[in-house]
Amino acid sequence: MIIIVFLVVYYIYLLRTGQAQQLLKSIQNLGISGIVIGIIVQSIANILPVPGEFISIALMEIYGAFWGGVYTWIGGVLGALGALFLTKWIARPFFGKMAQPFLDKMDEFMQRNEIFGLLMLRFVPFVPYHFVNYAAGLMEVKLWNFTWTTGLGILPFTIALSSIYAGVRNGSLVWGILGVAIFLVLLGISWLVRRKKEVKEADKTAV
Repeated sequence: MIIIVFLVVYYIYLLRTGQAQQLLKSIQNLGISGIVIGIIVQSIANILPVPGEFISIALMEIYGAFWGGVYTWIGGVLGALGALFLTKWIARPFFGKMAQPFLDKMDEFMQRNEIFGLLMLRFVPFVPYHFVNYAAGLMEVKLWNFTWTTGLGILPFTIALSSIYAGVRNGSLVWGILGVAIFLVLLGISWLVRRKKEVKEADKTAV
């Protein structure tokens, strides 16, 4: 949080001094190298337990709403994979035993509903993006299923973010409404999933 606050304050300072435009322009002039650096920075932000939206907005500011959204999506998938492998190689040997009861329940659920479960976890905005990555690294999740469900699952959020950015940045009411509508749909899915879970728990308690 300290790093994020520092970056936001520093970015506001650059905006006021006019240096932000020069900095963004210099990155854009790097061509392919700038794109690669941007994706790497986005990936690192998605590996660490910090919000990556600030980097996403910076990418959209440099490369536009569409291509900035594409690079954000690529960084999201690569960051998820990086978090998965780091958790599997580093955290699991140390914390795997402590989380074993939780992992046993999750493993049982994933074996029956791995693809559907991963997709729902990605679509539901109330489940933190980083938590899904770390939890998958502690469990035996198939790499291909994790990769494509991550790519598909974070796509609506990326489109919504790009649309809202385009609406605010370019003053486009249509894009802004589209972004908000997608967010509302995601929130609706989240509410339905949670409501269904609460009903099941209530039924078990009644029995």
